[in-house]
Amino acid sequence: MKFNFYFLDFPETRALFTVLEKHGIEARFVGGCVRDGLLGMTTDDLDLAVNSDIESVKKILEANGIGCLDTGIKYGSITVFVDKRKFEITSLRIDEECFGRDCTILETSDFEEDARRRDFTINAIYSSRSGEICDYFGGIEDLRNKCVRFIGDPTERIQEDALRIFRYYRMCAKFGDLSNRYHEILKNRADDVRKISIERIQKELFIILMSDYSFEIIRFMIEVGILHRIFPSINENKLHEITRSNLSIEGRLYLLFDTTESLKTLKLTRKYKSKIMEYKKFEGETPLYILYKKGSDFLSEMREINRIKNGIDMPEPDISSDQFPKFPVTFADLPPGTKDAQKKLNECEKWWANTEFQKNKDACMEYIERLDCRNDWNK
Repeated sequence: MKFNFYFLDFPETRALFTVLEKHGIEARFVGGCVRDGLLGMTTDDLDLAVNSDIESVKKILEANGIGCLDTGIKYGSITVFVDKRKFEITSLRIDEECFGRDCTILETSDFEEDARRRDFTINAIYSSRSGEICDYFGGIEDLRNKCVRFIGDPTERIQEDALRIFRYYRMCAKFGDLSNRYHEILKNRADDVRKISIERIQKELFIILMSDYSFEIIRFMIEVGILHRIFPSINENKLHEITRSNLSIEGRLYLLFDTTESLKTLKLTRKYKSKIMEYKKFEGETPLYILYKKGSDFLSEMREINRIKNGIDMPEPDISSDQFPKFPVTFADLPPGTKDAQKKLNECEKWWANTEFQKNKDACMEYIERLDCRNDWNK
């Protein structure tokens, strides 16, 4: 493995360690930055474990002009900013009683005890300021073997925090662990996922869906019954095509959770909802009209969605977007008091685009007049 502990060279890192060491506090990087650094990868998640109570650490840092936020001080964690660089600092601890995400913690000065309460061996590797590695549970060997392995008894670790089910699959998707080694255990604990907030599930699921191993991992999750505990409907028949496509996360969600109920369950933000609504709005429209209204990137996605969903290849329009003329009718051209004016303009614009922009203003005005004769117009 090619080490890349780039975070040790940050001037902000040196400044932070200088303050901590001056007060006799030992700090070590742990978690994602060490794990990914061992693989030559980078991450913005810079987590530190310290052998001191977090309140004392906070006072020391603030006295030295370093900003702190009480993001998880109840659990021995603070967020620290040195200039604009963010660090998460957590005191060494033992998790005694866990109720989902809520734990009774006991502080310790033993780094190995702190490692014991972490989820996976690959997330329990520590690095000192000098780059000296402490690996208490064989995490480096597991990284070499693409092995995502729980520390201790997997059932107990999941009982402590059901989110670890999704974190396990997310790690497998990231590192390509397709062993499915915990299949029976996870199948037996599938009901536990009902205890997890959909916001936390969403974060893990999105990462899995966009990974190189999304097909295999989603299939594992379906087999153990985890996804069906949460979502009313999953498009299993199209899973391979969806996960092997070039679609965005919104496109994958639209096809995989292909019912209103399932998409509602996800509690998507406005950003995701609006794009999915656009898919619904333009499904069934001609490629030319889609290109005219939404551009080439959106058309590419709609063509892929149509191919996967309906098994039909939409033709590529023989015109580029920079050749589009301006729609010749405006709201001001309509007679005063025109009923459903905007709706008629939209309908006419679609008709005009689908005639390859050949109709002039007079033809468009005649089309709008004819719309009044349609019996179903106001239905």
